Amino acid sequence: MRVTVHQPEHLPWLGLLAKVAASDLWIVLDSVPYRKNYFQNRNRVLLNGRSTWLTVPVTAPFGTRIRDVRICEVPFWRRRYRGRLAQAASGTRAADRIEDLLTLIDAAPPGGSLADLNLDLADYLLSQFDVKVPMVRSSELDATGSKSELIAGLCRAAGADEYLAGPSGRDYLDLDAFAARGIAVRFFDFDHPTYAQGHDPFVPCLSAFDAWSRLDPAELPPLLSGYRLTAS
Repeated sequence: MRVTVHQPEHLPWLGLLAKVAASDLWIVLDSVPYRKNYFQNRNRVLLNGRSTWLTVPVTAPFGTRIRDVRICEVPFWRRRYRGRLAQAASGTRAADRIEDLLTLIDAAPPGGSLADLNLDLADYLLSQFDVKVPMVRSSELDATGSKSELIAGLCRAAGADEYLAGPSGRDYLDLDAFAARGIAVRFFDFDHPTYAQGHDPFVPCLSAFDAWSRLDPAELPPLLSGYRLTAS
C-alpha cells in the first residue's frame, strides 16, 4: 500500500490533491507543531488578476500541535473571507456553486478546530476532482519520534510498504529509517498544468479552488495526472 503524509493545508493546491490521488491512503499529519504564516490557515486565490491571500485567524501559541489549533473569532473575518472568495468566483463557471464552500466556512464554529475545517474543505475539493482516497489522522496512529522516524513509523502503523514523498524529501529524509521498516520511498514531482484564468500571465500554485472555479467538472481530474515518480 502506498501512503503519503502531509499536513492539512487550507484550501489545498493542485499538487497536494495530485499526491493524494496517486496514493492509497493520506495520513493527515496533525500531530506536529503548527507553522505560523504558512499554508495551514491560509492560501491564495486570484482576485482581479492578482494573487490574494484568504486567511483564517487562529489561536496557536508556540509549539501548539496542528490538531489543537483553534479558530479565533476576530471581528468580521468571516465576512471578509466570504467576500473575497465570492469575488474570486464571480464571473467563473463556479459562481452558482460557491455556496457549497461558503457553507463549510460558515459551519466552522468559533473556537473550532482549524484541522477539521481544512479537512472539510479538502474533502470537498478532492471530491470535485474525483479523488476517492481514504485519510487517517496521524494523531490516531501509534507512532513516535520526529522527522523521518515519525513518518516511517506512521507508514508502518498504517500498514504501508511504500511512502510517496514530496520533492523536498530528497534533502532531508533519512532513507535508512524507512528501509529498516521495509518501506520503499518514491519521490513525487508535480508538473503544474496551465488553464485559462482570464488573465495573463498564468499564475501557478494557487489553491485548487482557482481551477475548480474556472473549468468544467470533466476537465478537473486530468489536471492531477501530470507528475513523475522516481525511486530513492
